[in-house]
Formats: sequence, C-alpha cells, structure tokens
Amino acid sequence: MRLVYLTCALLWLVMSALIGMSFVSRAVFNAEQRFNAFDQQFFEQLGQKLQSNEIVLDSYAAYCAQMSDEQSELAFARRLRYAHPQMAGLFRVDGRSVTLATPALLHKSDGVSQLLTPSFHRLLRTQPPWALRLNGTQLSSPFRLADGSAAYLLMRAVGAPGGGVVALVVRADALLPSLIPPLPVGAGVRLWYPRTATGDGWRLERVSAARSTLEGWLFPQLASQHQLSGSIQPLMVSMTWQLGFSDIDPFACVLALLLSLVLLAIILVGVTSYASFLEGSQERELRLFYLANHDRLTNLANRNLFYDRLHHAISRLNRHDYCLAVLFLDMDRFKPVNDTYGHATGDLVLQMIAARLKVELRTEDTVARLGGDEFVVLLEEVESKLEVNLVVQRLKQAIESPYEVSGHLIRLGVSIGVAYYPEDGVLIEELLSVADRKMYGEKSEPVMAL
Repeated sequence: MRLVYLTCALLWLVMSALIGMSFVSRAVFNAEQRFNAFDQQFFEQLGQKLQSNEIVLDSYAAYCAQMSDEQSELAFARRLRYAHPQMAGLFRVDGRSVTLATPALLHKSDGVSQLLTPSFHRLLRTQPPWALRLNGTQLSSPFRLADGSAAYLLMRAVGAPGGGVVALVVRADALLPSLIPPLPVGAGVRLWYPRTATGDGWRLERVSAARSTLEGWLFPQLASQHQLSGSIQPLMVSMTWQLGFSDIDPFACVLALLLSLVLLAIILVGVTSYASFLEGSQERELRLFYLANHDRLTNLANRNLFYDRLHHAISRLNRHDYCLAVLFLDMDRFKPVNDTYGHATGDLVLQMIAARLKVELRTEDTVARLGGDEFVVLLEEVESKLEVNLVVQRLKQAIESPYEVSGHLIRLGVSIGVAYYPEDGVLIEELLSVADRKMYGEKSEPVMAL
C-alpha cells in the first residue's frame, strides 16, 4: 500500500501540473493574441507618423516652389510644425555656398536656429543638400539637437536644380506614439536607426515595470521586430513582453485549483476503495487459510497444518543437536459419551479437552486434532525423554480429570504413544506410525462414564 500511496501522490502531482500547464498555455495563447494586436497597433501608428513626415515635406516643398514671400512661407511652416509634434522645425537652404552658418543662406522657421548644433553643420558639409536629385527625397545621418535629443533630416530639392532644398527636422523621441492602452507590465518598445557610414545611429525605448526573476524562468517572452520597408526612413522597431503571474486570469487559477482538488478527491476515493477491497481480500484469504488448516470444532490445528509444522520442525532440527517427540493421544471411553448424552455433549467434551491440552503445553508446541477423539502433539527442542515423560503425565492428569457438562460428571481415560525423531524414524509417516503403535500398546481398560 505504501507503493500505491506513493504512486497516487505522484500521479496527482503530475496531473495537477498538467492541469496548471494547460491553463498557463491558454493564458499564453490569449497573451499572444493581445501582443499581436498591440504590436500591430503600434506599428500602424508609427507608420502613420513616418508617412505624415514625408507628406509634410512634400507639401512644404510644393509651397516653396510656388511662393516667394518669406513671411507666408514662415507662417505655413509654423502651421505644419504645430500640427505634427514629432517635427522640430522646417527650413529652406538656398544656393550652393558651403558657408552654411551665413544667416542669409538659411531661411529659419519658428526657432530652428536654437536647435542647430556643430553636429548639424558637419552633417550639411558631408551631405550637402544641393547634391539632391530633382524632386528626390533623402534621409540624413542622425545628429543631436541642442537639448541632446536625437534627430535626423528629411531633405527634398525644390524646383529646378540650384533652386534650393527644404528640410524637415524630425525629433526621434517624438516618433514613439502615445500607446493606448499603455504598456503592460514586462513590456518594452524599442525604435532605432541603424549605424551608417556617415554617422552614428540612435536608439529609443520605452519599458514598463520589470518582471521578477522567477517569472522570467517560468513564463515565456513574446517578441517581434519590424523594418519599415517601403519608406525612405529606414527605421527598425521591436517589441517584447515578458509574461508573468498577472497575465493569468484569477478565475482560471481558481478553476485549476478546484480541478486539482477534485482530482485529489477522486484519487483518495479510489485508493480508499482499493485499500478496503485489498483488506477484505486479505481477511478472506486469512479466513480461508485458517479454515483449511484448523479444526472447526476445537480450533486446533488439523492434519494438514500439523504435517507442515512437523516438516519444518524436522528441517530445523537437522541444524541443531535437539530432538523432537510426537505424541499420539486417543481418548478412552469416549464413544459411550456420544451414545449416552448425545453428540452435542460429546462435542463440548472435545472442546474442553482441546482447552486443557493448550494449557498444559508450551506456546511453541503444536497440538492438533486428527479426527474423532484422536489428537496428536508435537514437542520441539526436546533435550531428554524424561522431559517428555513429565509432559505425558501432565496431559494424562489433565485429560482424566472429570468433565462437568449439562449437570453430568463425565470421566475419560487417554492412551498416549510417543515417537522420537530421529530415533524412531526420519519420515513423518514413520513417526506417526510408531506413536500410534505405542499408543495402542498402552491402551487402558474401559471405565464407564458417570
């Protein structure tokens, strides 16, 4: 049963783990659905902002090609910038002079001059705007604004060659859209511009509260990465989400716990039923064994059990220096008891004889009823015949004492024959035959029952 209990405990643990894993798998599947939707929403918002950058630049270039009034151009640039927060400024560069710091060559719009830094001037020297093809759009290498934030230029030629260039200053950190709903716990969004031969790249990220180390071991991390293809702004975007305990539905946890408890109850009921069945089966087997090896009337050992114990006793004696004795007992004047008082009284007398024999013998000795009024006794580890003679005298005295049954006083006699192993034989049948023969030689004269 210990093995059964251990097996059932392991089975319950494995099944509970499988139930938990199934609910976790379902939670992960639902999280993947939410993650894909969230990733798609972010990607679409970012794509719309990048597309709006190009549309604004095209609109500004078309306006500059048609209008020559600087004040109208400045007002138009301001309106575009205020409508698109990711734009740090718009400006137009005229001529081919390399002295780009000359204010006359730079049409400033809404404070763009405050954003210009030495890195910006170096950018214009390495990538001169007038090198653009007619109606072409070019993305510059990243540079830093005056406040330290990363930015890049979108530049486009205006009109005929030499007619100037319009540029859009794009603030990189404003490209990350305002996410609705906000980032869940363990999620992060990263936007970066790869490093180029003419300048360093930049990287932006938004990360929510981190997960614990345990959650990192137990739960998977979802990830995606996209390159904005089809755009002149070759940005890379990635999103990660480390799942954790908070992503599992509490109702699912309660349901998994209830299923585990129900499974435990079923296993306990099954084990209890099996234990009861096994116990009842063992009891039936013991009962059948007892009935097969004991006399039903006196509860003494029967012939089968006596032979088995005698066989084992002989086997043990072969390893020691002791001997054993077999006593064959036959009741004298017992038949008149049945004839005079009936078989019920005779059965009571036999039960009383069995009880007296048990009292006079040691616990390691065996007394059996062979049938009728015949009994046999096995004395083990006998050191001398004198010891056996004393036992025979006690048995005779006990059996020949009067029996009071139903108001009647009954006296019996007993004849006892003794055989010794190995003196009188080495086989069981030989010992019983010798004891039986000696018993008949000592049979006493009949005495009437009182």
